[in-house]
Amino acid sequence: MIGLISDEPTLARVLVVVGAVVVFLGAFFIGIRGRSIPKPPAVVARSFVICLAIAAALTIADRPDWSLLFYYVVALGGTRFPRPWNVISVAATAATAATAALIGGGHHDATAGIGLGLLGIGAAMVVMGEMMRTNKELHDARAELARLAVAGERERFARDLHDLLGHSLSVISLKAQLARKRLPGDPEAAAADVADIETVSREALREVREAVSGYRKPVLDAELRGARTALDAAGIETTIDRPAVDLPPEVEAVLAWTVREAATNVIRHSGARHSTIRLVPALDQASVEIMDDGPGTNGSDEIGTGLTGLRERLDAAGGRLEAGPRDDGPGFRVRAIVPVASRG
Repeated sequence: MIGLISDEPTLARVLVVVGAVVVFLGAFFIGIRGRSIPKPPAVVARSFVICLAIAAALTIADRPDWSLLFYYVVALGGTRFPRPWNVISVAATAATAATAALIGGGHHDATAGIGLGLLGIGAAMVVMGEMMRTNKELHDARAELARLAVAGERERFARDLHDLLGHSLSVISLKAQLARKRLPGDPEAAAADVADIETVSREALREVREAVSGYRKPVLDAELRGARTALDAAGIETTIDRPAVDLPPEVEAVLAWTVREAATNVIRHSGARHSTIRLVPALDQASVEIMDDGPGTNGSDEIGTGLTGLRERLDAAGGRLEAGPRDDGPGFRVRAIVPVASRG
């Protein structure tokens, strides 16, 4: 601009040059802005073409000093275009700048220096643009991981509430029915049932509070005792085979959830008279099997929410769930298999 003024230009020339520079800067800022929200490729391409054309026109028609504008053009193309267009734009800008400077009267050595300088700066701009895009991809990936973590925690919380309250409410319902049947003929037994309802209610409230805090992991022996109590209350005779063996806490927790959910299903759906709960430990895996002799489906025709939640728990632990009618007679069978990591 200083060189233009020193030439004592006409008013028309000044207006044309100033207008071209204003359009150049406007197109440049439209294309270069938006690092957090990238511009559409068409917008960047339009800005790049406009800036390249104005820089070339001023360099050829006015004076070679306007070749400085090409450094802005190479920064625009190198940072804003994706691969491979960023590299292509740098090469195209360097070639256009050298050609325009040569046509505009620049010295041959000077034009070669402009081209090489633009290639060097353009390479730096390409690297910078790749770093910006990588940082944005990492930011987006972290945001997606956070969203998935929240969704996973919601699913875990829903499973825990279903398993906790489903079991406890089933026992409360059974005890309430027994108390109603025993009144008024056997008030003492009815009072004992009401006391059991109070105990189960308090325990359910405590478990829900622990689940909300995220600290609760069920204990297998406690769940086996709870299952026997609930099944006995429902009039279902229960056989429990629990070898004296220690299991890792995470494995024991999954098996305990299985006992709780399967026992709840036996009470609700089976109509059984007898059930069996069997723990089978091994070197590399442990399994728990719950069987009944009832005519109910226990979800064999349609997998319910509880068994779906169990399957998700076992998938997360690297195990598997088997659920379906028994092969050796009437009834339903649920078997959960969980791998046991070596402690050596």
